[in-house]
Amino acid sequence: MFINHINPFISIIIPTYNSEKVLPLTLQSIKYQDYQRNRMEIIIVDNKSTDYTIRIAKKFNSKVLFVDGKPPQVCLQRNLGARKAKGEYLFFLDHDMELSKNLLKNFLIKVKKSNNQIDAWYIPEKIHGNNSVISKIRTFERSFYNGTVIDATRIIKKKKFWDTNDKYDVSLSGGPADWDLDIQLNLLNCKFGILNDFITHHEESLHFWQYIFKKTKYLKGINIYKKKWEKKNNLVQNKVLQKQFGFNYRYIEVFLENKKWKKLISQPHLTIGMYFLRLLIGLNYLLNVVKK
Repeated sequence: MFINHINPFISIIIPTYNSEKVLPLTLQSIKYQDYQRNRMEIIIVDNKSTDYTIRIAKKFNSKVLFVDGKPPQVCLQRNLGARKAKGEYLFFLDHDMELSKNLLKNFLIKVKKSNNQIDAWYIPEKIHGNNSVISKIRTFERSFYNGTVIDATRIIKKKKFWDTNDKYDVSLSGGPADWDLDIQLNLLNCKFGILNDFITHHEESLHFWQYIFKKTKYLKGINIYKKKWEKKNNLVQNKVLQKQFGFNYRYIEVFLENKKWKKLISQPHLTIGMYFLRLLIGLNYLLNVVKK
């Protein structure tokens, strides 16, 4: 039972692999959170980095665990971190994500206001890359996805996480494992919430054409994910897949629902840029599907 006068214990789980360039920002943003230090822990699960990742992690008093195998092993890393976590909540963070200043403090406020009835939380993201214009366009696009089937939860009650069948499905480390977990949580009738604070996703190392083509490597994982849930023939989850991969929802409906169309009208330059990027990514995806 949640006790209101005690902050819930949070385990922040971060998979790493040669993350020395971005990890300091992530860990610093955690260090400066206005949250009881004895009510949180940082768990770094490393895939045998060959740079200074581990030295940096230890500098910030993180618990360090290791997994073997050729990257990506993100799902295995997250599951191991969850298994070793002491927290009531598991916060799955990527190695290149920076928390906004009051995120954990405001998360606690939300938890208390909801009387601890929310099982999993979505967190909005802002994109920070080399090109400021592209970053603004992608952040604009990302804002339409918050709390939708295109989004994925990051803070989850540990008990609910362990109630799922597959946790983070290790066959999807190169694919949509986050979406897969959300479906599993939905099947447990979990309640979902969304924070007002945001995470900054640092993608300075990702150049324009790398961003356009990066989804190609997820193709195998996407196919595994789709087949997995199509076999179960669950009407509700089939509708989720239809939205996630359907043209109508991905290119039209998600930008219009809940009066979000007002943003499209108010910022036409970002709208045009967003659809141009979506077109390039869609064409690349279709070309690779044909090749397969």
